Amino acid sequence: MGSNPATGQQHATAATVPATQTERMRAAVSQAVAVGPGFLRGEVDANHMANAMVHAVRTYVEQERAAGGDGAPHGAEAQGLQNVLAELMACGSGFLAGRCDAACVGRTMTEMVREFGPR
Repeated sequence: MGSNPATGQQHATAATVPATQTERMRAAVSQAVAVGPGFLRGEVDANHMANAMVHAVRTYVEQERAAGGDGAPHGAEAQGLQNVLAELMACGSGFLAGRCDAACVGRTMTEMVREFGPR
């Protein structure tokens, strides 16, 4: 694994890239959700959380392109996960652009952790 210097987030190397589109999507969601509990407890600031959200989606996009994907979801589960990735990108980039606040990021991550966090 390598590390993104801007976010401090780990990113997958070629040897660890999930094989299917759905697995890559789930890995991206999990990458953002892993930071969520710390953010929700106040241990991680909103800027770091937003960068982690954007980084997770960008990592997925890079992996999908490398796998020859065209961006179209392959099946119902992938369509649902594409919507989740779109929400992560919209929320994270919206915060970074000053269009929303930390409370908005908190609401998004609360829902993401509830839906995709460890059980």
